[in-house]
Amino acid sequence: MPLHRVVLRELLHYRWNSLAGLMAVMLAVGAIASTALLLGGYEADTARVLQVEEQLLQRRLTELRSDVERSLGQLGFNLTLLPEGHDPADWYLRDAAPPSWEESDVQRLRRAELPYLRNPVGQLRRRVTWPETEWSVIVVGRAALPEGRGLSRAAARGRSLEVDEPAPLASRYLQPPAPDHVALGHEIHRVFEFSEGDAFELMGRTFRVEQCLPQEGSRDDISVVMTLRDAQELLGEPGRISEILAQGTRGAWENPDGLRAAVRGVLAEAEVVQQTPASAAASLAALHVNQTEQQRLEQERAAQADLNHYRRRLATLVNLLVVGSCGLWVGWLAWNNVVERRAEIGVWRACGLRAQRLVAIFLGRWVCLGLLGTVAGLSAAVFFTPLPADSAPRQAGLLAATLGVAILLSGLAAATAAWAAAREDPAAAFRAG
Repeated sequence: MPLHRVVLRELLHYRWNSLAGLMAVMLAVGAIASTALLLGGYEADTARVLQVEEQLLQRRLTELRSDVERSLGQLGFNLTLLPEGHDPADWYLRDAAPPSWEESDVQRLRRAELPYLRNPVGQLRRRVTWPETEWSVIVVGRAALPEGRGLSRAAARGRSLEVDEPAPLASRYLQPPAPDHVALGHEIHRVFEFSEGDAFELMGRTFRVEQCLPQEGSRDDISVVMTLRDAQELLGEPGRISEILAQGTRGAWENPDGLRAAVRGVLAEAEVVQQTPASAAASLAALHVNQTEQQRLEQERAAQADLNHYRRRLATLVNLLVVGSCGLWVGWLAWNNVVERRAEIGVWRACGLRAQRLVAIFLGRWVCLGLLGTVAGLSAAVFFTPLPADSAPRQAGLLAATLGVAILLSGLAAATAAWAAAREDPAAAFRAG
């Protein structure tokens, strides 16, 4: 008779023993599969929630960064660097700056390409008396921005800090007037009724109005802006500048200490004056809050990873106990089946059944039970376990291992019983029967 028919008859004839073995394998496989699927579903749901929160947070951070950059761009030159030995009080109160820099210092700052500032330009600023009117005005001489800078958002090279490119400078800060031309502050052109194209005398030199600046509500309203060269000649300061203007990036406001350290690494003992508009300050505060929230989210993700690790260790321990118990159960069932059939086995051996054939019958029976129990256990686990649709594929490897464990348990138990049956002496079996 073919082996598969013998194995099928064995399963049907010893149905209660087969059913008990099937239930043992099914319980072991179902416990492992259910645990794996439940843990996988929980971890997938947790990861999905954290991912959604992170996406919302990143969207808010992107919007806030755009707001900060837009505010800084509207402010234009929002950083002022003063030379070593300068008292900031003089700069705030009198626009007087006896210490000065060489124009070459601006080039040093540009070559450094610091991640905290962009578009540095030299400027000469002095408060003087306008002899033709006896007004006190501020003469501002500003150098031109390098070619290709300003509106462009050139990529910085060699950065060690992640900072976004700043917004373009406000249009009125891009370039100084043409030589022998000036831009007049609001109060000057309002009081003296100057219009664009008008000529006037300043300290014995004739200038033409190129632009009438809008009202700023600051000392810029009494400023006369001209080229740096014209201001140096007018004030008798050839080749000198009193300050360096620059546009700060978001990183300058997030890390002011880093800004000052970086600047002083290029220009020793330089004083840094920051101007922050209210809109940028509010956005920076909100940005800080959201960055703190991002840190909390990362801590939550790390805590969830630790919890998942501990849950899996506990599940592994429980599954080992279940599989061990079911393995002992299967082994006892296989051994008991052999013990109860000693006389039958003795008849088979006396009739000439080879030991290899006897082993194949017992192995085939229990391997079939292992396969059937595995399929039944997996089906029950999938049917009774509430799971998201995409969690089962993630556990494919673990479920495959479960299949191997179930077959191994049933195979080892069957091999032990088959080995005992094959060594059974027919005469001793007849006497025992």
